[in-house]
Amino acid sequence: MQNKNILISGSNKGIGKEISLGMSLKGANVILLGRNSEGLNNTYDLINEKYNTRPLIIECDLETLNQTQATEINNEIISQYGHLDGLINNASVLGKMSMLSEYDHETWSKVININLTASFLLSKSLLPALSGSTLPRIIFTSSGVAKKGKAFWGAYAVSKAATKSMAEIFKDELETTSNLKIFNFDPGATRTSMRAFAYPAEDPSTLKNPQELQKCYEWFFSKESESTNDHYFTFDSFKKL
Repeated sequence: MQNKNILISGSNKGIGKEISLGMSLKGANVILLGRNSEGLNNTYDLINEKYNTRPLIIECDLETLNQTQATEINNEIISQYGHLDGLINNASVLGKMSMLSEYDHETWSKVININLTASFLLSKSLLPALSGSTLPRIIFTSSGVAKKGKAFWGAYAVSKAATKSMAEIFKDELETTSNLKIFNFDPGATRTSMRAFAYPAEDPSTLKNPQELQKCYEWFFSKESESTNDHYFTFDSFKKL
C-alpha cells in the first residue's frame, strides 16, 4: 500500500473511516470523500497525527453529484497526486425499512443516487486518473440483499443488486482492454451505525469490528489479486485465500 493513492467514499465514519486509517497506516495517501465536514476533518486529523502520508479531503454530497463535479474530482486528484491507484465505493445509506408499496419517492431517489448513481459517476469519471496506475482497482460495496431481494429492504436492496450488475459490466468492458481490476465486496455483518439501524435488537458485541476488513481491502490491491478471475467476494471468501 506504500504511496498508493486511494479514494474512499464515505470516509467520515464506519467502515470508510476505519479503512482510511488502515490504509494510511500502511503508507497510502487517502482521498477522503464525503459530505460531513466534521467527520472528514476528524479522520484527516487522525491520519495527520499518526502517519506520514498525504491525505486529502474532497467534500461532496453524493446525493446531488453530477458529471461536472465528478470530472472536477478526477482533475483535482491528477493535480495533487498525478494518478489514482484505487477507488473504494464505500458510501451507502439504508433509507428506511418499508414495504415497496409504502416507499416514498424522496427516500427512494436519495438511496439510489447515493448508493448507485454516485458510484457510477465516480467510477467512469476517475478512469483517466486510474489509467496512470500500474495496478488500478475499483471496489464496489455489496450486501447479502444484492443476490436475493428481501422484504422491507426497499431501495437499498435494489441499489445493491444494480451495483452488482454495474460492476460486472465494468469488469467485462474494461478488464480485457486495460490493467484495471473490478471487484464487488460484501463485508457482511459489521459493527456500524447502519447495521444497528437495520437490526436494533442485535447485540453489537457479536459482530466484527470494521478494522477486521482491512486485510480484505489490502488483498484487492495486491499483486496476488491480479490473477484472479473472480469478481464477487464476501468476508468469508478470504478464509479460503
